[in-house]
Amino acid sequence: MTNLIVSMLRLSAAMTLYSVEQMEKSINLIEGGSEVTKTMESLEKTLDSLSNVLMRELDEKKKDTLRSVSKASEDMVHRAMEGIELVDPREVMKASSELLQKSSEVTSKWVSKAAEAVEKATEGSKTTHHKGKADAAD
Repeated sequence: MTNLIVSMLRLSAAMTLYSVEQMEKSINLIEGGSEVTKTMESLEKTLDSLSNVLMRELDEKKKDTLRSVSKASEDMVHRAMEGIELVDPREVMKASSELLQKSSEVTSKWVSKAAEAVEKATEGSKTTHHKGKADAAD
């Protein structure tokens, strides 16, 4: 069982590192102006081949699940990419900044309330603790 778990973790790590490496290569190509399309198609072909090898080992129910998840993922990516094309990056930065500011304000209020609650609880504990010592001294 241990070897199986280690093998699964190794596969997951290898896939993650491979994906990161390919994304780095793609970014470097975009920045350098090289043949992006060719590299992207090569990566797509490799990933599809790996998926197909794994899919052959699945039972029919899991294959159906994989097809369904793949379709949903594809639809989501297409919608996201369409949205990105329509969005002005300056507006995204502005919205992100506003969201960060609001989050910061909410977090600040929450931390203040938590600190007040701890302070009250500590004061109550000190009062009870000191009163207990005073009673013991009498």
